[in-house]
Amino acid sequence: MRARPLRPPYRVVIVEDHKFIAENLAQRLALETHVEVVGIANFGSAALHLVTHHEVDIVLLDMQFEQEDGIGIAKQLLEAQPQLRIIGLSVHDADYHPVALLEPGGMGYLTKRSTAREVLEAIRRVASGEIAISPSIALHLATHAPYHTPNEQLQSLTHKEVEVLADIAHGLSIKQIARRSGLTEKTIQSHRNNMRKKLKATTDVQLCLLAIKVGLIDIHQTAM
Repeated sequence: MRARPLRPPYRVVIVEDHKFIAENLAQRLALETHVEVVGIANFGSAALHLVTHHEVDIVLLDMQFEQEDGIGIAKQLLEAQPQLRIIGLSVHDADYHPVALLEPGGMGYLTKRSTAREVLEAIRRVASGEIAISPSIALHLATHAPYHTPNEQLQSLTHKEVEVLADIAHGLSIKQIARRSGLTEKTIQSHRNNMRKKLKATTDVQLCLLAIKVGLIDIHQTAM
């Protein structure tokens, strides 16, 4: 199910084991009226404490800790607070982390070369219920996402299901898709459920990854 839009200010926690990087990012975000930096955590247990003792909407999570696994931290945070919207941060464009984070429920993935404006745009997109991916990472997903013969998988879908898949990948809600297609929300839900069964997907993010993989949508539209 697509995440509901959040109302600002968006409450953000930064999880980063390099203090200077974390504080610099926090200072930049604090200049924005629609973002409230709840706190900074330098390791997983501190992040877990923050999200369980404070109201937190979005977590900016470094993927490469010196002593811990970023994916493991993400899973702990989502297990404790399933409504969290996690945006991964990485110095690498092409490794296993993007899919490993997005498939369990992460909603964004940025390179650490992203500007403050790009991070803010990612926060805005994730807060609205969309996913946010840096272009270089989206390109990696499009060429290396672990799907076997994705175009053959897509052939199992009806024309209408392909249209709905594209709309979901562009971040539209079920209500929005129903309105633009002239169908009922129940019918759109049925199309989505059928696609998940046919494509062996459990989340809308997995559907979106497949749409990127087959070139059904422009990676720069799904990216930031």
